[in-house]
Amino acid sequence: MREIHLRDYMAADEALVRALYEGSFPPSVRAPWSDLVEHRDDERLVVLVDVDATPVGMALIRRLGDTDMAFVRYLAVTPARRDRGLGTQLVAHLRDALQSEGIRVLLLDVEEPRGEHAEEDRRRISFYERCGLDLLNVPDYSPPEHGETGEIVPLLLMGQVLDGGPPLAGSRLDAAVVAVMLHRYGVEG
Repeated sequence: MREIHLRDYMAADEALVRALYEGSFPPSVRAPWSDLVEHRDDERLVVLVDVDATPVGMALIRRLGDTDMAFVRYLAVTPARRDRGLGTQLVAHLRDALQSEGIRVLLLDVEEPRGEHAEEDRRRISFYERCGLDLLNVPDYSPPEHGETGEIVPLLLMGQVLDGGPPLAGSRLDAAVVAVMLHRYGVEG
C-alpha cells in the first residue's frame, strides 16, 4: 500500500487542485490561477496525494533567489479532509523535500488576525506554530498588494530554520525579510 506523498503538479490535477486553491483563499490574497501553473524556474506547484493518487493538498513554493531560503506562497488541504492531520503531513513532506534540495529556511506569511476572520487567522498561525514555524518579530512587515482585488492585506511573517539551527533573528532575519521582499514581492531596498 502506498502512503500519502508529495509530488509535482500535473495537468491532470487541474480540476481538483484549482477548486481547492480557489476555495481556500479569498480573492484579496489569491493570484490568478495561471500564475500558479506557468512554468517558472524559481517557483513550483506541488500536490499532496492520497493512497489513490487523488490530490488532497497543494503548496506553491518559491526559492528566494540564490539564497538557501524558500517561501510558501500558498498551502491548503481539501476542506473535507481538514482536521485529520493532512496539513501537518503536507508541511512535513514539504520541509523534507526542501531540505533535500539544500533549503535551510522555510518562510511564509499569514494574514494578521483582525476583523471578521480574526479567529480563523489565529487558528492558521497556531497550526503553523504546531508545525514548528515561528511568528517572526518583523515590525512594519508590509508586502505590497498581491491578490486579484489589488487590496493590501496586513500580513505577518513566519519562518523555520530547517536544520535545527537557532530561530531566525538578527542579521539572518534581516536577510530573510530582504529575500522575501525582493524575490517574492519584487520590492528592492
